[in-house]
Amino acid sequence: MYSLLAASFLASLGAMIKVALVIGASAFLVRKRVFNDSHIRALTAVVVNLALPCLIFESILNNFNPSTYPHWWKYPLIGAGLTFGTLILARLAFWRDHERGFTLRAMSTFQNAGYLILPIGEVLFPKQFGKFSVILFLMLLSYMPLLWSVGKFFISHSRGTQIKLSQVFTVPFYSSLVAMLLVFTHLSVHVSEIFLSSVEMVGKSCVPLATVVLGFTMGSLHVRGLPSFCDTFRVIGIKLLVVPALMILVLKYTSFSSTPLESAFWILEASSPPATALALQAIHYGGDEKLVCGMLVISYLVALFTIPFFYSIVEVFI
Repeated sequence: MYSLLAASFLASLGAMIKVALVIGASAFLVRKRVFNDSHIRALTAVVVNLALPCLIFESILNNFNPSTYPHWWKYPLIGAGLTFGTLILARLAFWRDHERGFTLRAMSTFQNAGYLILPIGEVLFPKQFGKFSVILFLMLLSYMPLLWSVGKFFISHSRGTQIKLSQVFTVPFYSSLVAMLLVFTHLSVHVSEIFLSSVEMVGKSCVPLATVVLGFTMGSLHVRGLPSFCDTFRVIGIKLLVVPALMILVLKYTSFSSTPLESAFWILEASSPPATALALQAIHYGGDEKLVCGMLVISYLVALFTIPFFYSIVEVFI
């Protein structure tokens, strides 16, 4: 059993290291000013508005079948439940923090649900990546609106909390809805194979480009001092330890996960570090940029080891 546990840990650690190398190299190039803010914004726009929607559209049309996923609606519901459940834990942990409490709750609640999980999933499950990505995109149907509404509220609460629909309903969100509509109405059979192949070609660029964008974002963070030990301990304790540990118990003693791939997906989501989008929100809408950026750097370093740890436990014991 111990050899199997070690093998699973090393396999997932290898996947993390592959992703981390790309992120680290991209961050280094930004630090060396090979790429500037305009380059980062342009590449981010390409990923968010072109590559990711194409990947979503192609994955759903080729891999999503209502008969194969009869309970497809559970993925966005469980994703929302994970978010609100973690938010309750964060509320209990930071209920006395009046100045930084809102920011720390957001850091403890909203994980990097896509840009980090996609490349990890592709490395760990190359033959099942189509199914893996469908589960992810279904979950994002509830997660993305929550990130850009509730998350934005907590990050920028002191500077106004007005929510714009353009921030909540993004191109990837609409891409998911259109693709699912075509599947449920059986109109997907009329989509041209040439058109779908072209979309697939662009979509294949999403994972490497998204990983580079994540590295660019990390490299562009202006870390001016690190957060206090108490704040760091509580955020990491909730986001990277308590939540994945609770997820393991849920996976062990409930039946909401029907396949090993689903179990692996949910533990990766539960153990993922805070979303880098929180830093973008703090910078753009106003917030404690220093606290957010410092916490992100520490969290991603710790997650390099905690994600393989919890993933290996699920692989061996669940």
